[in-house]
Amino acid sequence: MAYYQILSWSGIPSQVKAWDEADEVKLEMPPRFMARIDATAQAKGLTAADDYLAQWSWGEEQEREGAAADVASIIRSELERQFLPG
Repeated sequence: MAYYQILSWSGIPSQVKAWDEADEVKLEMPPRFMARIDATAQAKGLTAADDYLAQWSWGEEQEREGAAADVASIIRSELERQFLPG
């Protein structure tokens, strides 16, 4: 069993963190996610450091069957398909 959390900026995922008794894994989302975050920040006028930083948050801690590395990889793949297909 592993636990995981998703770091997001205003609902757009940026990183997946997963851990179990043996390991902790952090996986960044692909660069297109950061490009989407930056474009959204610009569109919303959230370019001042405090405004931009205030949009970051960790999601709720969740659990899933599997080792931390496997869970992190699976969650990242699911997020890629869900948020930015293609």
